[in-house]
Amino acid sequence: MPRKYENVKEYHDPWYALTANRLLVTLGGLQGEVNCDVCVVGAGFTGLSAALELSQKGYSVILLEKDTVSGLASGRNGGHIQRGFSQSPGWLIQHYGLETARFLSNVSLEGLALLLHRIAEHDIKCDLKFGHLSAAMKPKQEAELKTDISDWQRLGHKDIEWWDEKTVQDTVLTNSYTGGLYDAKGGHFHPLNYALGVAQAFQRLGGKIYERTAATEIIPGNDVQRVLTASGGSVNAKFVVLAGVTGMKGLAPLRKASITATAHVIATEPLSDARRQQIMTRDLAVIDARFIMDYYRFSSDNRLLFGGNCNYSDREYAGEDMRLRERMTTLFPILKMTRIDHCWRGPLDLTMNRMPHLGRLSPHIYFAHGFGGQGVILTNILGKIMAEAVAGTAERFDVFAKMRHNTFPGGDLLRRPLFVAAMTWFRLRDML
Repeated sequence: MPRKYENVKEYHDPWYALTANRLLVTLGGLQGEVNCDVCVVGAGFTGLSAALELSQKGYSVILLEKDTVSGLASGRNGGHIQRGFSQSPGWLIQHYGLETARFLSNVSLEGLALLLHRIAEHDIKCDLKFGHLSAAMKPKQEAELKTDISDWQRLGHKDIEWWDEKTVQDTVLTNSYTGGLYDAKGGHFHPLNYALGVAQAFQRLGGKIYERTAATEIIPGNDVQRVLTASGGSVNAKFVVLAGVTGMKGLAPLRKASITATAHVIATEPLSDARRQQIMTRDLAVIDARFIMDYYRFSSDNRLLFGGNCNYSDREYAGEDMRLRERMTTLFPILKMTRIDHCWRGPLDLTMNRMPHLGRLSPHIYFAHGFGGQGVILTNILGKIMAEAVAGTAERFDVFAKMRHNTFPGGDLLRRPLFVAAMTWFRLRDML
């Protein structure tokens, strides 16, 4: 029988939280009434990016977070740095036309450059490594990845390579892969340490962060928007930026446009150099080309961090670590006797078309959510683009705001069962 994740006692903290390289001192829970130019709600990558950019533009910014800074999705993800969107470049061309698809792909590449710039400018120690491989497991996936390379070239990205079976298997020592798309500009990093570095940079500019402060409602006004919190405090601001936040009062249209899934990651015990070389000969980030893929990489302390087997229901099942362990050892039988030290989960926010959902609730209230598992680069650059819009330059923001997003069918009662059924079909298709 399914049971809630909180009742599963095998593991507690994610590996990321146990290897944070800095102590971030925030203002704790908000008490009383405070004023600012912009109130950003949500301290994941999107909110941190928007807050930092707005502070650099001279705005006074208050950042509210119901949990801890990047303690949920942003600080728990697989740590893969991969250009593009959840949809393929060919899908972008088909649905938005060549010109808009080129704009979108270049925004993604700009997001990668922004990530690297912030790491360098603020001296963020986040274990950055380069090299990302999307691996095919069957001829159909090979064809799809080769088409992706061709479509990337149509969009002006000529730096992505095709690796044949020998090259892939000489690098990733499994017989499961038959070829792959290699991106030398992609890579992997420690997402929580990156987030903490951005948060600290924001604080150095005078930004204020309140953790354990859940925003519950926005009372809009012509000049001042009032953000109420569960702790009884409130923020008066000229603008509000909702960064990955859909649970507040009055946000039902946003909630209906997205649905959450749960990703799990395990971390092995530290591996010897010899054992690592029996898994991968290079320190790459790897995903496979299935719709519901496995993804993995090495950590800075020589563990294999392995994710996959995404849960699309609203229940958690015991034994996620064992299911991931089975997937891992199917690829790498040499790890069958290896201990699993950590297992954790993180939420994914998905839209119907798997594209980010950006827009305005009013001329002074902006939102962004629904990054669909491709958020490391996109949250950073779209946080910057939201800041541009707040500052009065909204051309790039409006490209995203004009994208059509349908609600998930089935209403409150059936939307989850229908979603699970659809994802089950994709899981079965992966097996064909």
